[in-house]
Amino acid sequence: MNGKPRVGRRLALLATAAFTALGVALVPALTASASVRSVAHSQLPVPPGAIKHIMVIELENESEGETFGASSPATYLNDTLLPEGELIQNYYAVGHVSLDNYIAQVSGQAPNQMTSSDCVTSLTSLDGSYNDVTPGALDPDQARYPGQVDGQGCVFPASVETIGNQLDRAYPSTIGSDWREYAEDMGNDPGRDGGQPDPLGGTDCAHPTQVNGVASDDTNNAEGPNATGTQVKSTTIDQYADRHNPFIYFHSVTDNQRLCDHDVVPLGTATTESDGTVTYHGHLSLDLAHSSTTPRFAFITPNLCDDGHDATCAGFNDAGGTTGGLVGADDFLKTWMPLILNSPAYRSGSMLVMITFDEGGTTDTTAGDNEQPGPNSANPGYSPLLNTPIAAYGGLTYYDLLGITSLTPGQEPPAGTMPGGGEVGAVLLNPDWIKAGTVDTTGSYNHYSALRTFEDLLGMRTGGADGHGHLGFAATATDFGPDVFNAHPRGRF
Repeated sequence: MNGKPRVGRRLALLATAAFTALGVALVPALTASASVRSVAHSQLPVPPGAIKHIMVIELENESEGETFGASSPATYLNDTLLPEGELIQNYYAVGHVSLDNYIAQVSGQAPNQMTSSDCVTSLTSLDGSYNDVTPGALDPDQARYPGQVDGQGCVFPASVETIGNQLDRAYPSTIGSDWREYAEDMGNDPGRDGGQPDPLGGTDCAHPTQVNGVASDDTNNAEGPNATGTQVKSTTIDQYADRHNPFIYFHSVTDNQRLCDHDVVPLGTATTESDGTVTYHGHLSLDLAHSSTTPRFAFITPNLCDDGHDATCAGFNDAGGTTGGLVGADDFLKTWMPLILNSPAYRSGSMLVMITFDEGGTTDTTAGDNEQPGPNSANPGYSPLLNTPIAAYGGLTYYDLLGITSLTPGQEPPAGTMPGGGEVGAVLLNPDWIKAGTVDTTGSYNHYSALRTFEDLLGMRTGGADGHGHLGFAATATDFGPDVFNAHPRGRF
């Protein structure tokens, strides 16, 4: 592959030796009370082992109506991908703004006051505090708050697991090919992002180094200091943001340096040739070349342009322009989805692909799947950062600018006022279990529902908040049901 060395996905390790070789501490997860209510497994209509690989592509900041409405500029998503998959209309984010949703998607932890603010302490400077959650002990009321830890902060203690940790624990003999986070642009400017050099370019496991539990995060905007403290404008080369890379917010991942370096990697690049063909380089293309090297769980984080976050990009989108939003996100899908859909794992029917968004429009704080608040925020859809007065706007808050004038600056609204992160919709693709070109209007799901479904599909049966393999609020969420998995490969199962 273009003269670059092949980086093997499968590490030749066996059982406990796998953890030892990778320096992975077998830290027991926090154990919740047996009184935690667990929803029955019976709703999941896919038999065990039918889906062996799950790939989540996370985009940014769009409502279901904007993305899938008649005037949507996401033409590839709507005109090419939807006819091959299924739209879940009633799919909801759990909070605002970004990080709280990413955290929930991989761990089931509910928003707290800091994750609901992207660990940002100032809207004008976009400084990130990246504080540890303290004290990080299980909330004593596990019946109400399954698997939830108490404390305000963004980095969770080693006792809090992600779905990646679950997979490493469940499949120790294949620990090297269980999961991966693919982060676009990560480490293109190492002085801005940090991390360890990756042999294919960029850096691995990029996250701020903490001192006394606190570190500065320089990736929240297009500028950040390099190693010498000089401001470096990362325009065309680096549009990576920590807050969209969920796994680096867990000590259970970052404390195991070798594991983190192996599993939290740059996405790679895609080059469009003069004849319109696309040449792929990097980890994702190498991993998808064979079913045996395709991770069981993959989370793809596009950069700030390609995920649709920035309206006008600091660098370029995958089509070579500087337009972000749904146009940039659609260009990313048009570039990368052919690689995914033509992979052996997907063609065999063993891969489920999910395309969704972290949150809806800021004014939409509706919730799905009976979402409940966690112990650290009575309103999952509320962001303290957005309720902070901004001097440049005459002391108005961002909520004021959006026309939400019923909030007192700096004061959280009454419990239940902002219950969720808004309706975002989700697209699922699988050639065996998803009927092409369908729309699900009956179910109500959210990021916790997705996590629970992924855990069940991938064989998590023990541990978690309920003892049945479900982390955090995935323990009380609802599996995707027959309204989602609406096809059956006759004769194969």
